[in-house]
Amino acid sequence: MHHPVDLVDLASRYWQSAALNAAVSLGVFDALAKTAASAEVLAEKLACAPLHLQALLDSLCGLETLEKIDGRYRIPNDMQPLLDPDSPDSLLAALKFNGDLFGLWLRLPECVRTGKPALPDNPHLGNDPERMKRFVEGMHSRAGLMARGVLPYLVFPENTRWLDVGGGPGTFSLKLLERDESFRATVLDLPPVVAAAAEIHAGKAALERLTFQGGDYHTAEFPANQDVVLYCGALHQEPEEGIRALFRKMAAALKPGGHLYVIDLMLDADRTTPLYSALFQLNMMLMRPASRVYTVERLKSLLHETGFSSPYTQHIEGTPYTMVRSTPER
Repeated sequence: MHHPVDLVDLASRYWQSAALNAAVSLGVFDALAKTAASAEVLAEKLACAPLHLQALLDSLCGLETLEKIDGRYRIPNDMQPLLDPDSPDSLLAALKFNGDLFGLWLRLPECVRTGKPALPDNPHLGNDPERMKRFVEGMHSRAGLMARGVLPYLVFPENTRWLDVGGGPGTFSLKLLERDESFRATVLDLPPVVAAAAEIHAGKAALERLTFQGGDYHTAEFPANQDVVLYCGALHQEPEEGIRALFRKMAAALKPGGHLYVIDLMLDADRTTPLYSALFQLNMMLMRPASRVYTVERLKSLLHETGFSSPYTQHIEGTPYTMVRSTPER
């Protein structure tokens, strides 16, 4: 049975994300990545008001993103890899981009009333270079961690060549290339996105087998004779008419017997669960009104309509993602 306190708690949960966003913006975790410190020392280092910073630090302890021992604050051991900027598993870039979106939610009533976005079309994908850079860095940060769950589901034979459509930072493709030196891949995304991605991965040996193709995947020509097409984390951007055209292009790019892998957030049949997926659709609509998170069954139907058969579905444990694999009918 629900209690009034539960509703008040729900209404106040933005306090928690606001506190986390403030800590990321102020550089609290960067400052504590290598050593513990008192509120006074941190206030001087971060140029913050001591009493206000202490209140924030104490709240972060309640949120278990910091801990307080003998008056000094530190990052807990289990959080250290996620909040250290030098860690390969750091999520700080993803959290910074998440902070960029925080204010948009204040405009949700207007967005729902009018059907218009709270931002101009896709500022994170080129109209605002700094925001786009934070977007690519944030997606790389998140993808690097998610790859641990996703990559075991992507098992390819030797000499596989694939096209990563809307691959953004190319993080999944690069990690797959590091698995087998016979693999080759092409990442297709908008020019400013792939330029930022190439900069992020500069110096990595596997880049020699990765081609970045700058272009809009709606209109760009796909390289032919691919063993695999990956479409990871971009399905939710597309209305149905765009998906149909895109799936037909993907089918044409595949060799006979090739596979399309669609990996994204999905909704159950009544579209109310999982909760994260339902809320994510609202998040996308704040930027792209035509965006939608698809149900698994609707995705399967769209695949059948566009010449694919025998879709195999698998929820990816430990992530919010579902994988659907299908093969074009020949």
